[in-house]
Formats: sequence, structure tokens, C-alpha cells
Amino acid sequence: MLSARRSLSPSGADAWPPFLYRTRYPTFYRTCRITAVKTPVPVSLEERFQNMTGNTKVWRAPLAGLASVAMIATMGVAASTANAEGTASPLQYPDVNVTLDANGGKFVGSANRGTVKDAKYVDTAQTKLQLSDTQDTNDDSHYAAADGVFPGLYDKYGVDGFVTNNGFVFTGWYTSPDAGGQAVSPSAKLEDGETLYAHWAVDYTDESEEGVTFDLTNGAARVVEPNNPDGTAKVVVPSTLTNTVFVRLADGDQVADWQVPSEDVAGDGFVFAGFDGVESAARGTTLQAKANKGVKVQFKTPAAEGSYDLYKDGSKVEKFPSWVLFDVERDATVADFQAVRNAGKSFVTLNRDWKVYYGTGTEGTTLEHSKKLSTVIPADTSSVTLEPINFQEATQYNVYSYSALEGGKSYFTPSASTFDEAYGQEALDELTRENASAFLGWYNPDDTVSYYVASGSKKTVKNRQFINAANLLKFHDPAGSLWDVASPVKFNFSAAHGQGVVNIWALYDADAAFRTFTVKPLYDQAKSVTVKLYNSNKTIGEQLNAVESQWERSGYSIEGYYTQVVSGKVDSRYKVDESEKVTLTYPYGNTLYVNYTADSKYGKYGLLYNLRRGYKFVKTKHGKIVAQYDVDKDNDGKWDVPATGFKQQLIKPEGFTDASWKDFKDTRDSVKAEIISYLKLAKNSSIETVYDAVAARLSEEKANEFNAAFAGKLAPETDYPDVNYDDYGTHSDDIQYLTTKGIVKGYADGTFGYGAPLARVDYIVWLYRAAGSPAADASAAGFSDVTAKTVPNEEFRKAIAWAKAEGVTTGYADGTFAPYATLNRQDAAAFLYRAAGSPKFQENGVNAKFSDVTAGDTANHSKEVLWAASEGIAKGYYGTVTYFGGYNTLVRQDAAAFLARTLQAGCIK
Repeated sequence: MLSARRSLSPSGADAWPPFLYRTRYPTFYRTCRITAVKTPVPVSLEERFQNMTGNTKVWRAPLAGLASVAMIATMGVAASTANAEGTASPLQYPDVNVTLDANGGKFVGSANRGTVKDAKYVDTAQTKLQLSDTQDTNDDSHYAAADGVFPGLYDKYGVDGFVTNNGFVFTGWYTSPDAGGQAVSPSAKLEDGETLYAHWAVDYTDESEEGVTFDLTNGAARVVEPNNPDGTAKVVVPSTLTNTVFVRLADGDQVADWQVPSEDVAGDGFVFAGFDGVESAARGTTLQAKANKGVKVQFKTPAAEGSYDLYKDGSKVEKFPSWVLFDVERDATVADFQAVRNAGKSFVTLNRDWKVYYGTGTEGTTLEHSKKLSTVIPADTSSVTLEPINFQEATQYNVYSYSALEGGKSYFTPSASTFDEAYGQEALDELTRENASAFLGWYNPDDTVSYYVASGSKKTVKNRQFINAANLLKFHDPAGSLWDVASPVKFNFSAAHGQGVVNIWALYDADAAFRTFTVKPLYDQAKSVTVKLYNSNKTIGEQLNAVESQWERSGYSIEGYYTQVVSGKVDSRYKVDESEKVTLTYPYGNTLYVNYTADSKYGKYGLLYNLRRGYKFVKTKHGKIVAQYDVDKDNDGKWDVPATGFKQQLIKPEGFTDASWKDFKDTRDSVKAEIISYLKLAKNSSIETVYDAVAARLSEEKANEFNAAFAGKLAPETDYPDVNYDDYGTHSDDIQYLTTKGIVKGYADGTFGYGAPLARVDYIVWLYRAAGSPAADASAAGFSDVTAKTVPNEEFRKAIAWAKAEGVTTGYADGTFAPYATLNRQDAAAFLYRAAGSPKFQENGVNAKFSDVTAGDTANHSKEVLWAASEGIAKGYYGTVTYFGGYNTLVRQDAAAFLARTLQAGCIK
């Protein structure tokens, strides 16, 4: 595939890529201080607090409710991503596609129920439904990445009127079609390609036989709130009238955690303690709520001069300071609660202790932060009022797990304490999420990063310049980014950060984002194809080449891709530079037009190729060619004008016999004359004129007729009958390359000896010829088994003498060379390494690894083998592991490949 190229202009390390949020979120860009907090952050914690005394005590705080990753809030989805031609298609992250299998039932009605961008039936019987979670930068959502959460998984796609099975009731979506699992949560993050299966229970007259009933009362009072996690679906059915929650359950399945009521009834004086037997509960059973006698806790309404905000488990209690009650066990602390003044400001403060009021007392008793409530109240106390006291300078940690624009949690420590000291954890837990290939760690966006540029000058940037604040994904800027020259600094949880606000962002390495294009081949009745081009390190050309089989055209080659056509024809102004990479705005629009050229004219070995074959523009110095290029380097059908200092010259292509080259030129003169007559050109027209006329005026069919005359005219210098030249795996190109250069000459019978083992002397001879066959004394080989009698061929003896003198081989310890012994692969690598001058090489740092090669194993030439691997010379064998096979005998075709790669890599001059 050929196309015009333009030079790459790497972008500078700009603070925010162009598709981000400078204009969309200007306030955040200026301050990056968000204090609205809603979403839990996962942090595991075993040590909840530590008792200390005196003013120097270490303040300990809980991270309650952070044992598991909380779900991202439901994200809004744009109604359509369609674009008018000429408008750039949006940059997207990979979709998450999930299939719902009715598993014996079926779906009734329209597939698209308004909760996802794309929902469609997989089969005509409507037993399988595919949901697609697609997010792009045009969404109202901040995330610009599909998270795998499907709003309405139950509320829309799990309602009885939509998913049906005669005589049965729907009991939930499961990861297996068979019994024995738990229903998937409505807010679960699902993986791309996952299938969920409907489970069913017999539809009994007595509905209680269809599942498990949770009795929310303990004694006469309700102690746990009813839950309704699946909305209008009836998998979980709450009833305030009967104080129950009913969960549908098929035989063999288990109740899932999300289905179990768990929210304590606040202010009733009891602390909900769960249900017995949830794991083993079978349909038709009733589970009773448990509760412990507790203490009702009310917080004193703050006066204007002493106002404060109340935080619990990292979230602000929104209804405070209205009358809010909590229930706390007598032997528990109140460390879950934090009273904060001036939250979100540089002078934020946090209470150290509480004043406890109970009964009719007005003085109150001081309760230290980490002490149990029972240490300051009488045994018969049923309710208390807490007033925060002893406010101290504090650090506010705003923790963002999935977006820095919303959904964080705030935790507070004394300003002199570290996060580690306050929460008993060296760092927050690692997280996982859909559309992120790796969790990279936790970062303060305002920490400074220093690095040096090529000129040696020092540059400083902020961590935020490496991170997409909207979705906390690593910036992928294929044109060049900060990640190419530096890395952000991870957050130090073991350092005190003083009074004020500190933001902590999670960072993920994202899967590459993509844009969707419609590819339209420019020929009659061609079908359009939809493709995704990724914002990655691969060029546009590399990505299109990988999928171009979908629009290939027999007898034609793809000339290039265009974003617009003018009057049905391509215009060079709109040609896509395939060496560029996909960005938000390049290629422009959402359509790519494919332009073709006929192989009979433009293809490899087509008529135009044969007309210009051998013609080059060359630059000479002292009579020698120092530079050259093709007379139509773009293959656009126009003979180029030579650059300054270059002139046109006819040069015989390498690898062909002189006789066949003469025959080819005679044939070209005849074809040229016929074309001149056919196109009615001037009889003295030059090859340049004929070439341009063929491109502009000659039909594809007629070009094919003229081109047939060139068939078989050029014969390779050597064509071995035992080498399959149509199979890349035979190393035929490498064999031909060495043969053309006169390095390999084959056997007397005309064969190459394909598959035969290579003798040690043969490889030394090949290396000798590759070095230009320098002068050497055939009698000075210096090995006891290398004489005119044992090695009759004088060239071979010269090659061995040269190799010993150059250090390519040292022979064996007994003074022999063993010229006709077979050569193993690791010795061949040693020969090549020494012939290349034994370059300095650090074998421990090489990326190429073999399972049977250990760095530092000099006896087995590990350094030489790993050098050959690092230069792309030796590639080893492939199976379940990659191995080199150093003791294996080297066969002739592999030996040719090793040497050809060495020469082509410039390792041997």
C-alpha cells in the first residue's frame, strides 16, 4: 500500500490533551478541589484504632465501609453517536458487550428499552439479547469509558413482562445456566463478552414457595430497613406492610449479598446484627432479623459560631444538622464519625474528642476519640447527645477512585499525622475496572515531577498532566506525551501533609480508545465496512493493513484512503497520511474512501513497474554512486523530476543474469514501440513520455496485454530446485539474498542442500565471503586437522586461516578445528558475534529471553546467543515456551537466515 507521507510533529507535553476538559470543566481545571463526596473507596483495614494518652497521642481513624470496590454511579449515555459526513467521529474506549440468555424462556417486545445505547436480539426467536455499554467523549457522562455497569439490568431487562417462561417466574441473572450460584448484582461491573443466564422457579399458587422471606422485625419492632435493589423487577420484593423482603430463588441457588436487607433502622435503640442461615437458605424458608440492644446517638446542633459538618465513613451526612439519629453498640467507639470545620479549605480542622450528654445532665463528659462509649455512660443509658470539641488542624484527603470530577470520599487526620498512622494502612488497596489494563497506583495531582530534556535543561510539571481527570486513565497521546520522558510521582502515605486539602487519584493504564469509521470502496456495488481505528502507537496504515482483506479487490491494489471525494473522484488534498496515528480530529470525518489501482498497470510487476525497472535517479561522487532512488517513488504513474544533484541512470537490478537483463531490455524496447503506435505518440517519445501516457490513457485490459511480454524474461542468478520460493517459512529470501551476493553457491548438482546439516567449515567459508574474501595464507590455518590433504579446497583453508586470525574461531583445546563436524546453533551464534567484532553487550538487560539460555553461561555461549536474539538474528523455536536449542544441529536454511539477518542489520560491515 502506497500513500503520500507527511512528517510527524510530536506535540509538546501539554498539561491536557486537546480532547479533554479545559473548556468543559473550567472550575475544576483551575482548582481541582472537589469536596462533594458520594462514592465509597475500597480500603481494607484490620486495625481500627489504637489507644494513646497525652497530647502527643497518635490519632487513629476508621475507613469503615471500604472493604470492597464500590460501583461507579450510573452514567448517562448520549442518544446517538451518528455524525454527519465531515464531522469527526468521537473518540471511544472499547465497548462492553454482554449477552442475556433467557435460558429456556424468551424476551417479549422491543429490545431497546432506553437504558443503553445499543440493545439487539441475537436470534429471531428472541431468546438471546445483546446489550452494549458504549461511552465516548460526546457523552454527558464524565467517564468517556464503558465501565461494564448496565443500568436497568433488572429494572428494565429483568421484569416479568419482558423476560418470560410459561409456568415459571424469573429469579435473576446468573453467570451459569445451571443451578448452584448467586444472582449477579444490578450494579455489577460486567466483562466484555460475558453471558448472563436467566434462572427460573416454578410459579406456585403460594408465592412464598418461590423463594426466601426475610422477616425484618426483632420482637415487635422492625430493626432493618426493607431494600429494593432491582427496582420494578420482582426478584427482590419489599413490603412495609408485612415488614418483610421476599427474594425469589430457584432450587439449588443461593441468596446473594445484594439481595439481603442490611440497613439499620436508625434511632430505634437497636443495632441490626444480620440474619442467621443466609448461605444455606432454601426456597420456602423464612429468616429472622437479629439485633443487639444499643444506644441512640444524636449530634448536637451546632451554633452559628461553632458550625461544623459531620462525616461518616468518608461521606458527608447530608441531612445534618437536622435531627439525625444513629444507633451505636455500647461497647463500640464513635470513631466512624468525624466533625469537621471548614472542609475543603486550607484551614480545615477536625475534632479530637467528644462531649457526651445523657439523662438530664448539662455538663457532659469528655470521650476521647478512640475510647468506647461504655467508658463514660451508665449501664442503663439508652440515648446520648454528642458535641465535638478540641478541634485541631487537619489534613483532608479527598480520594477519587474512578473520576476526579465526582464521586470521591473525604477522610480527615490531624495535620501532624500521616495517612498510614491515622488509618493503619501503608497505602490504599489496588483497584480493578473495565477498560483498564492495569492499576498504576495512587497519586496526588499537585505533586511536582522533574525531568530533563535532550538539551539538558530541567523541566517541571504536575502529576495531573499525566492523568485524564475525567476518568483517571493514563493519557495515551500517540503523537508524543509526557509518559515518553517522565513518570508521575506516587503518593506518599507515610508522610504528613500538613493542614489543608490533599487530593488522591487512582490511576489506571487504559485500553486504547478508538474511533469508528465507515470504509467505502470506490467501485460499483462495493459494500461499506465499519472499522475501529485505535488511538494507540500503531499508525493508521498499520491498523488498516490488518483488516484490509474486508475490502480487497481482485486484480487491484489499494492506492490510498481519502476522507472526501470530489465528483466521485479522489482528491489528493483529502488523502489520509497512513504514517500518522489516530487522534480526536485525524483523520477528519467518519468516512474513509478506498481508491484502487489496477495491478496490470500499477501493481508489483505491472506494466508501469516493468517500464521503469532499472531506471534510477542517482548521485555520484568520484565516479561511484553514493545515493539513488526510484524514478516514480510514489508509484503514482508520473515519472518524477530528479532532485538537485541527481541524474537519471539505467542500472541492472541485483540478482539476475546479464543475459536475461539484456533480453528484458530488448523486450522493453519492443513494448515501448508498440505502445507508441497504439497511443499514437511521437515516434521519438522518451521512456518518460510513454510511462506517463500509459498511466493516464491506457486501459487496464490493454496494459495487461502489453505486460504479458515481460513474463519470464528476467532469470535469477541461481534458482535452487530444492527450495520452495513460494513459502516464507523456507527462508528462501535469505537463501536468495546470500546467493545473489555470491556468499552461498550451493552444491555441484545445483541444489542448495535444503534441510541438510551445516558443516563448521561451510559457515566459516560463508563468513569469509561475506567479509569480501580478504587475502589470507591457506597454509597458515594453524589447526592440526586443516591441511591441503584434509581440506583440499584452497578457499576453505584460506577462510579458516582468516577466521582464526580474526578471532572468529579458536578451535578446540586439542588444537583441531574439526572442519567437517556439524555445527550446532550456539556455536554458530558465537561465530557471528565474533565476526561482528564482539560488540559490547550486557546480556542481563536484553528483552529477548529463551527458556534454555541462562545469562552468564559462558560455556554455552549465552552472551553470543542473547546478542543474536536482541539483534533479531536468532528467534528460537516456539511452543508452550520459547527456547533456542543451542545443542541442536544447524541446518543450512537456518544458517542462511542467521547470516542474512546479520548482514542486513549491519552487524557485519
